[in-house]
Parts: sequence; C-alpha cells; structure tokens
Amino acid sequence: MNHRFGLFAAGLELTLACPCRCETCGSGAGRARKDELSTEQWLKVIDELSELGCQRISFLGGEPLLRRDWPELATHAVRRGLRLEMVTSGVGLNAETAGRIYGIGFTSVTVSLDGTQQAHDEQRGLDGCYEKALKAVRLLDRAGTRVGVTTQVNRKSLPTLDDLALQIEAAGALGWQLQLTLPKGRAENQNGMAVQPEMMPEIYRAVRRLIARRTLRPYITDNIGYLTPDDPLLRTPPRVAERCWLGCFAGLRNIGITSRGDVKGCLALPDSLIEGNVRDEQLQRIWNDPDRFAYNRAFDPADLSGACAGCPYGAICRGGCIATAMAFHGKPGISTHCLRLHGIQ
Repeated sequence: MNHRFGLFAAGLELTLACPCRCETCGSGAGRARKDELSTEQWLKVIDELSELGCQRISFLGGEPLLRRDWPELATHAVRRGLRLEMVTSGVGLNAETAGRIYGIGFTSVTVSLDGTQQAHDEQRGLDGCYEKALKAVRLLDRAGTRVGVTTQVNRKSLPTLDDLALQIEAAGALGWQLQLTLPKGRAENQNGMAVQPEMMPEIYRAVRRLIARRTLRPYITDNIGYLTPDDPLLRTPPRVAERCWLGCFAGLRNIGITSRGDVKGCLALPDSLIEGNVRDEQLQRIWNDPDRFAYNRAFDPADLSGACAGCPYGAICRGGCIATAMAFHGKPGISTHCLRLHGIQ
C-alpha cells in the first residue's frame, strides 16, 4: 500500500516503570502508569506498524524489561519482519535475559551510560547502576547481540567522556551515541543539568576529539548539530554511509507511542503534540491523516524564528530537533544550541 508519509521507525514506550530515578529523565519514569496498554493492545500496535510498512521498532521505557510480556511482544515483532531494538538501563539484566534477547533476534540493544561511575550513579540516584550497566554490555556482547551505548551529555557527564570511551569499549560496545540533556521531565527541575547554549563549543571540541579515536568513536544524535561542514562525519555511525542533517523526521518517517497509547511524532515531544490514541482509533488512520503532525508536515520556512529565521539552511534544517525546541522555547522552528550559531561553520 502506498502512503503519503512513509513510516520508517517507531519508538514504543512499553512501560513507564523503571528501577532508577534519573535526574535527567525526560519522561519522569519510575512507576508504571495505571492505564498502560495490555499485551493484546501492544500486539495490535505491532501488527498495525508492520502493515504501515514500518521497518524498525525500538522498545523503550521506563525500563522495557520490567514488562513481563516483553518476550512475547518481541517475538511477535520479529515474526512480523520488523528490525527490533531496545534501550535499557541494564539494571537487572542477567545472563539468562541476555540469552533470551539474542534468541528472539533483536537487531541490537543500547545501554544507557551517562558518564563514568560517579557521574552515572549520581544521576541515577541509585548506587551500583554503573557497574550493572557495564555488566549488561558485557553479557549482551558475550551472548552475541550487537550492543551499543547512549550517553546524555551534561555538566556531569561531559568531563568523563574520554574515560567512558575506554571503559565501554573494553566492555564490548560496538556503537556509541551522544545526546543533550533537555529541560523536560525530571531534568526540568534539576538546576543546571540541562545543557545551556554556551556549553556547545566545549561539547563540539569533545566530540571532535573523540571521533578521532581509531576504535570506538561516538556519533551525535538529533539534538546536536546542525549543518556544519563536518556534520556528516559527526552524525554518521560507523559502517554506515555518510549522512547529514535533513531536518527532524517526527511525524514524517518516525512515530512514538506511549505506554498508555498516545501517539506522537517522537516520544521526546510534549503531550501538547499528541495526535491521537490507539485505544480510540486505528493507528493507520492517525498516521495517514494529512492534517495531523502539522508542526512538521505543514512546515513553512516562514515559521522559523530567532537566528533560524535568517539562516541560509533554514529550509533544510527546519530549526533542528523539534523536541529540543519545544523543551527550551515552547515552539518548533528555533534553536539556540545550533553549532553554526556558536561559530562552528
């Protein structure tokens, strides 16, 4: 079936339950929501994603491994031909779980590690999280699953990145992505944790230094950039054809579904940009409605503001990551964290 908007990837927040209480958590995870989707409802969502032509889904949380039915949901996704990934804290992941993940056929698993031991555990609010996360990386690697690490960059983690590179590489990580801590969820109330614009030159220097490593090197994700001359080098994961920033794909190629069934273009977007709920209507109807996800599908360069309004790349960049713009400014189409804005051109 031909769709006007070709869905490529979906993030599924299986549950908001989490063993950690991270001060940087954008969703404020901890306890499961009272009205989270049932197994049958999630299975239907997976079916609908497959029918829409979605190619890749990621199990997210909270902590997705706290859903008792995660193996059933994962097995169903693989049977429907979807590339299956997961992001986990690694807390509670043992050899048996690592073996199950490999046996089901996950394409990859990403473990969250926000700095070396002291920085990571301080942000988690739970001692021992760092060692448990490193152990999870080792167990997944030994089981045969491709395992990577994602790191939130903030004032606590930034000074530790060089040492962290050595430790996660030794543990078996094959990939490493960096993203900025945003003032949303629990991080909204943590003074100084969200990355401020003036930190961007220092972050850029750190990324440039780290990508010069001969072995494991990081790549930047959607909320860092944009369109500097070295953007493809900074943004491209190892063994992937070079690519550069072409604007946020929320609602264009990507979708996010919360544990209660709310549909967004990206799970990092605020609830003000919920486009519907899978309990109330079919996912196909939500996705194929041309009037939804208007913040991106109906983008007009005239809507850009701040420095983005006068940028020669504005029509391509669209003001950078929409979730970042919403978190800092309450509207899309504006970036105060753009690397070009901070003299990196």
